[in-house]
Amino acid sequence: MKLVSTLHIDREAQKKSLLITDLFRGINDFIKNKKYGHGIYQYMISLYVINPPEGYEHLFKDFKPKFTEHKLTKNRFTGERVEIKKQFHYSIRIDGNAYSDFVKASKMKTKKILASEILKSLSNLDALPKKVKDFNRERFKSDIENYFRKIKLNK
Repeated sequence: MKLVSTLHIDREAQKKSLLITDLFRGINDFIKNKKYGHGIYQYMISLYVINPPEGYEHLFKDFKPKFTEHKLTKNRFTGERVEIKKQFHYSIRIDGNAYSDFVKASKMKTKKILASEILKSLSNLDALPKKVKDFNRERFKSDIENYFRKIKLNK
């Protein structure tokens, strides 16, 4: 299984983008050789670290959990055909007071905030359709928690 992240970040939080990318890369390296079943091939989290101007909040709505069994699509920029297969996708938003804390925090505190948000987001696995039977949710959750414990971001 592969963990994929997309990052939507505003200018003020841009200085945290490398730290975010490195944290997701670390998680992916930790789980890439682990087996959770064939129910999900790609676990995708879209992370929004934004502080939208007043009146523009509607442009940054949460992406509700979605499982895609199979879909063929075309990249609108390159025209390349893209196949999506057994993908679970949702979003995490860091905005408001959490955004201010995130932007102002030290590297370690920033990682702890992000780890906490990722751990909370694992509850989205409850939205997996019943047809996804071959995926060990509890083991996946446990491995993510263990990774954060290993790098001292979770007790």
